[in-house]
Amino acid sequence: MTIANRIVSAAGCRLILIRSVVFLALGVTAVTSAGETASPRRLSDVVVALPAIPRAAPASAVCMRSLRPRPINANDPHDTLAAIRGFHVTRLEWTYGNDKAFIQKVHDLGVEYGGAIAAGSYSGSKSPWDWNVIGSEAQRLAPTWMRKWARPNPWGCANNPEFRAGHVQAAVAAVKAGADVLHRDEPGQNEHSYNWGGCFCRHCMKGFRSWLADNADRSELEKLGVSDLASFDYGDYCRGKKAPTGDAFRLWKTDVLRTYFRQFQIDSSVAFNRWWRQELDRQAGRPIAVSCNNGARRWTPIELAFDYCIGELRRDHATPAHLHDVMQTARSHGRTQSVTMPLDGSDEPESPGWIAVTRRTIATMYALGGHIEMPWDTYLPTPDARRYFGRPENYADLTAFIRGIAAHLDGHGEAYASGCGVVDDRWQQQPVTLPTADGIFLTVRARPGDPEAPLVMHIIDWRDEPAPVAITIDRPAFFGTADLTARLLQPVRPVDEKAHAAAIDSGDYAGLVKTTSVSIDREGRLLLPAFDPWGVVVFAAAP
Repeated sequence: MTIANRIVSAAGCRLILIRSVVFLALGVTAVTSAGETASPRRLSDVVVALPAIPRAAPASAVCMRSLRPRPINANDPHDTLAAIRGFHVTRLEWTYGNDKAFIQKVHDLGVEYGGAIAAGSYSGSKSPWDWNVIGSEAQRLAPTWMRKWARPNPWGCANNPEFRAGHVQAAVAAVKAGADVLHRDEPGQNEHSYNWGGCFCRHCMKGFRSWLADNADRSELEKLGVSDLASFDYGDYCRGKKAPTGDAFRLWKTDVLRTYFRQFQIDSSVAFNRWWRQELDRQAGRPIAVSCNNGARRWTPIELAFDYCIGELRRDHATPAHLHDVMQTARSHGRTQSVTMPLDGSDEPESPGWIAVTRRTIATMYALGGHIEMPWDTYLPTPDARRYFGRPENYADLTAFIRGIAAHLDGHGEAYASGCGVVDDRWQQQPVTLPTADGIFLTVRARPGDPEAPLVMHIIDWRDEPAPVAITIDRPAFFGTADLTARLLQPVRPVDEKAHAAAIDSGDYAGLVKTTSVSIDREGRLLLPAFDPWGVVVFAAAP
């Protein structure tokens, strides 16, 4: 079998495996003799606990990134420490810079600190010209999105010994400065550089020879005139074929060697990420949790070399159906997922519409057991790579609410989800009937293995004009024959600065959660108020 066929075959097997894992993770408990899935009878029956992920953020964590500690100079109007308080943050992450004094101030606030490194992070004495990825004409390559920048960041080669050693030292330096965890941006490394025509450095050419010896079909190589692998140089081969350079290289219509070369660069990237993480743990003297940027959608072997993911979320992907799929996929890999605020190149990030979508995305990610980076110091896909700094007054009611309902977030798993295009096919008889109007997304979450624990229903209104919500529950799916009690929890709006400051200083957020009792009629109907955008109903078996 050729390597190309093996790649396709392996991809197919991985797809089947992922689907199988998703099936198991969703908690389907029985299959009938006809092969049809049997519907579970209780919501608590379907919840499966995720494996423990050391140092991953708990479900109730409020996460925020700061590109670097701010203010960066006397003219910078932004203050990271003030934003941490304003957004009720418990975890600062994806932050570049090893300022020990700043990290100590973050810790003094009771907040975890996550450092950051990227594809060009290097600590050593050599110039990037000595370790940057290069094209077949020995030209230094830069990512497409950086080319409009005044100074594009360097991009190291995963096979270059100088970069490998310097990258480990950059990671070690962040940990020694006080980082609790790390984030690795641009994890694709040489896989990405292939798209720009690289890397053709001497280390890659040597590595490619070894890779071909172990993986290539020798008869295919012979047909291409490659008979002596010991002296073969793919760069010379491409130049002899007048292959295009740079971005056009990946579109070159040629032979199987290009397919081989791409797989070599993918394998190099996976091996590199595994290697430097092992080296980091060894030199740090303890396991260091490391996340990576997966674009809120990718889970290839490259991303699976990391503990969990933080992904940049496109605005058109900020929908309940897409976010639900994102979290289902992460769960199938035993991982968690955080996303950024919805990213858009618009010039109106403070428009009411954008703020509303961001608020709904915050609520939806927590309703799904995930996280979202607070909308502060967030990269926007604009030509000048502008950054967005949201104001706590537009979002702090939600983050205070998250802190106040921590007991209803931590340790829970999804038992049911519906609405806004999401259909939960684990249930033949739906445990919750939603209104016919589109725009309401709902999840029910439960504690795995604890059928007596309260059930938590999250309701998010994605409509532009929220209205009261009427739902009907199937009582037996909740607590069997027991009578039910229900109470509604909601964020408190508008944001009262004094009340929020008191909660920050005391750590007591109960006063920022509005609680009301909810009646359930004999048919299981509940009438709930309009949400802006989030409400949580906590069901318990009556004593």
